[in-house]
Amino acid sequence: MAAAEPTHDPTAGIDEATLTRDRRGAEQSMGIWPIADDLWGVGTGSGEEYSEYLVDLRRGRCTCDDWQYRGEPGSGQITRCKHAARILQALGRTEPPADADPSPELAAQRTRWSR
Repeated sequence: MAAAEPTHDPTAGIDEATLTRDRRGAEQSMGIWPIADDLWGVGTGSGEEYSEYLVDLRRGRCTCDDWQYRGEPGSGQITRCKHAARILQALGRTEPPADADPSPELAAQRTRWSR
C-alpha cells in the first residue's frame, strides 16, 4: 500500500488576524497598479467610498488605517493588511486562503502580474 502523499497547507503558521486579511484581500474588489519596484497602488470602493493606498512590499508597509494601528513592527497584531495580501496574491507570491471566494478581478490580476 502506497503512503499518502503529504499535503501542503499554505495557511499553516499564519495567525488568524493575517488569515482574515488574506481572505479579505482575495474576496474584495480592488484595483492595483505598479508604481516602482515592490511599490504598488491599491484602489478600493467606489464613489465617495473610494480610497487609494500605497503598499511598499520591500518594507512591508501600507498607508491604510489597519496597518497604521495594528501593523507597526513589533506590535505583533498583523503580518500584513488586506491591500498587501491582494498584491502578494496577484503577483503569485502567496495563494488565497482555501476557504476564500476570490473576486473576478483577482484572477485577471494574477494573469497579468504573476511572474
